[in-house]
Amino acid sequence: MDTKFNLIYVLVIGMWTGQSMSAVMSTDRGVNEQTILELAEKSNKTFLKLVGLAIQNLRCDLDYCNNWSTWTANVLYKGQFGVKTRSRDCWYDSCDKTGEKVVENDSEIYEGKCPTSYNITEGKFCLAFFYQTYINRSAAQQLCGKDGGHIINVDTKERYDLVLKNATSGSFHIQGERRVAGGPFFDDAGKSPEERPFFKWAYGEPDNTSNELYLAIYSTGVYDVPENHFYYVLCEIKQ
Repeated sequence: MDTKFNLIYVLVIGMWTGQSMSAVMSTDRGVNEQTILELAEKSNKTFLKLVGLAIQNLRCDLDYCNNWSTWTANVLYKGQFGVKTRSRDCWYDSCDKTGEKVVENDSEIYEGKCPTSYNITEGKFCLAFFYQTYINRSAAQQLCGKDGGHIINVDTKERYDLVLKNATSGSFHIQGERRVAGGPFFDDAGKSPEERPFFKWAYGEPDNTSNELYLAIYSTGVYDVPENHFYYVLCEIKQ
């Protein structure tokens, strides 16, 4: 929607001032309805003021709600069906989103994604623990990927505590990769694990040797590891 409004702004200013579209876009990338109203005030042009107010009212009519929340849904096995919901706040009587608020709700029927070979833990996570053998990073990614899953990402306190609880007998691969030793780590979604309040390096970690570009976790905390080290695997499939 913003792109469409920006084109309208550029066309209005370009037509009024006689500039080309490229000239207006190159000099006024931040134009909006307020820009048009200010131009109308300076030039004392009633028509231009009417255009600015019309665009302002149009935006108000189209943008009276916040974005939808993320879907809330229980984790279900394949073949099971449930209802997921989301909501958003709307202000139908005010353009500045003040005053009386209305909460809109939306729902959809969905099918579970968790394979029956995985376990659903307390209705929250679809997980598969692989204790039978230690494998390296590439093998772990392939193992989780064959069912449509991924190496677990400790992006919530619940996941972090769950992995630590099961890491008393050995270490687990977790999401986190960097390009160079000493550089920042990022999970598969491009977010930094180190910025999470519950994240904890094990004592003496990270040691930042040249080939330690991945993350693993033990009961004492997180440490940086090379690709060819072998650890247990915990795979997750998200709903």
